[in-house]
Amino acid sequence: MLLAGFMSGPSLAQDANAFVIVPDHPGGVGVYGCYRANQPLYGPYILTFCLERRGTYQIRGGGVRCDGRLTWWTSGRDVMVDIQRASCGGGVAWEAASMDCRPTGRSLNPLGQLARLAALRCTYHPTVRFKGRRVFTANRI
Repeated sequence: MLLAGFMSGPSLAQDANAFVIVPDHPGGVGVYGCYRANQPLYGPYILTFCLERRGTYQIRGGGVRCDGRLTWWTSGRDVMVDIQRASCGGGVAWEAASMDCRPTGRSLNPLGQLARLAALRCTYHPTVRFKGRRVFTANRI
């Protein structure tokens, strides 16, 4: 797989077997799967996101329901995410943003399967003026 050594950025995210390197797991830990923020981002809005071949996210709260797409990739221990703008209906939208996440807590290893991350500590970087970044933990669901 000589070509794999030259892949980087979002093209690598499309590999459902993406891993991050963390201590005590020599082969890395699987990051793919879905996560939910442990606190609202802004006001009542809770973020849920799925790191899969075709990444998705949901925003719920305050009567708003937004469903959008994201792209993601790994870089060493970090998981980088670009969130695309999504219409929520009713004349509102969730604006584009980015996140950088790092493994936190323990890893899951159900029934001897490949280890997977239990949680990510993420920093959310909005593109909307006058909104500051937010730091939160996202637990695997």
